[in-house]
Amino acid sequence: MNNNEDTARYADIFAALGSEPRLEIMRLLFAAYLDGMTVGDIQEKLKIPNSTLSHHLEKLRIEELVNCRKEKQFLWYSANAETMENLLSFLTTGNIRGDRTLESINNTSTQEGFTFERFFESIFERLFGFMSGRFHLKGFERFTQKAVTAINIAQGESRRLGHDFIGTEGILLGLLGEGSGIGWQFLTTVGVNLENAQIEVEKIIGRGRGSTLVDIPFTPRAKQVLELSVEESRKLNHNYVGTEHLLLGILKEGTEGVGGGAAIRVLQNLGVDLIYFEQRLRKALT
Repeated sequence: MNNNEDTARYADIFAALGSEPRLEIMRLLFAAYLDGMTVGDIQEKLKIPNSTLSHHLEKLRIEELVNCRKEKQFLWYSANAETMENLLSFLTTGNIRGDRTLESINNTSTQEGFTFERFFESIFERLFGFMSGRFHLKGFERFTQKAVTAINIAQGESRRLGHDFIGTEGILLGLLGEGSGIGWQFLTTVGVNLENAQIEVEKIIGRGRGSTLVDIPFTPRAKQVLELSVEESRKLNHNYVGTEHLLLGILKEGTEGVGGGAAIRVLQNLGVDLIYFEQRLRKALT
């Protein structure tokens, strides 16, 4: 692959890891390396709906972060250590390690006290140390990890659709892809999920020609959503900005803007009563 293809490829992999449930899945699978775990065992550990777990596992499989095999009636998943180290190597040096990765793992595995879980923790300590230096949203230091995860997923969704911008629809998809925060919880209560929202987003904005940008910028409306989320957090006397505040920001942008952004149109198309929905969310947060 050329440099642009490498950048796009590893951006997709990095975005796939921008979800707390997926990180937990990877931690579990590295702890169980090489054997892996069945879908049932993963579900029992994480306590998330089967449909949500299937979505996360499929995303990890597509990006080659996990391997899948079938034994009798059971599906087994195992971590792909080579992809993880190639990603880390690309982020830090611009190159990939290739076959040297598995060789280094096999050599290291003979050392006393080595575990693949520790190997994984070491990779992610370095990986997210690198990320923290790259990801910055000036003025939004109070964002929770789940809110940051939603924003990272928003970037991944924009890239998936081939756009070189993150709109309000991207933030909505980020909340749904995050899969555990209060924003996600409230959206699921009105029948909005990642799959049906993705379909509506594509109907509204279509697909672009692709983007090779590492950091995809926000549209003016999306920036307004972020600013409103911070404002809503302060009004509620909260010392953090979570996924619930991002959702409030989306709803507030819809009332303050002329017709609202694409996220509002997605919610309307999916039959959400926006006024009642916002009232319910505010009542839960006060």
